[in-house]
Amino acid sequence: MKCTACFYKMNYDFSPEFSEAHHDGKESENNRFYDWEDELAITNDVKDIEVFENSIYTLQGEKGGDKFSEEIKDVLLFHIVGEDGSTTPIACSQSLVLKYDIVKEENSINLNVYLEEMEPLTNPIPGIYIAIQDFPKSLVD
Repeated sequence: MKCTACFYKMNYDFSPEFSEAHHDGKESENNRFYDWEDELAITNDVKDIEVFENSIYTLQGEKGGDKFSEEIKDVLLFHIVGEDGSTTPIACSQSLVLKYDIVKEENSINLNVYLEEMEPLTNPIPGIYIAIQDFPKSLVD
């Protein structure tokens, strides 16, 4: 199956009252429902999505030529399980997530994650969303 993961950052300034009064309850150019949307297409065929709440994600990389490995606690972790047995992790700080849903259809599976409008976040690599207060202090310049 094909898989797409979509992330929606809610817009704090969205006015449902204005939307109802002027646009039949729909968003408009000056009254957007989301601040931004991010979409990731998983390139391999996917069998399933496993969900782990209050989990740990290990952020790995290089800083200044030195390798690092930092644990991010209290994350909502999604494992995109490929037909070939591979796992693609997607992680969000638990405090960022308002809700999520997984929609399975005949030939596709879609992950939709709705992110809190007031919580500042960082997106160090595609599919990883970390609340600013959860980001490792050792990696901040």
